[in-house]
Amino acid sequence: SIGLDYQRAEKILASKQYEQDVRELQRKYQSSGINSVPAVIVNNKHLISGGQSAEVFEQALREISLGS
Repeated sequence: SIGLDYQRAEKILASKQYEQDVRELQRKYQSSGINSVPAVIVNNKHLISGGQSAEVFEQALREISLGS
């Protein structure tokens, strides 16, 4: 219903065509300290981990903007 080609997606998953790319990204993010989802990375260097309130995001973004 959203336009995904089901047969193509099934074929890609069965082929493991992107497995190496996914594993490399997985290692990269785990080595950066990401161990849960959601995880938000700001400016490719600041991590906000887990489900957080709007207030936590606001405070983090204010601190990041002051440090930039």
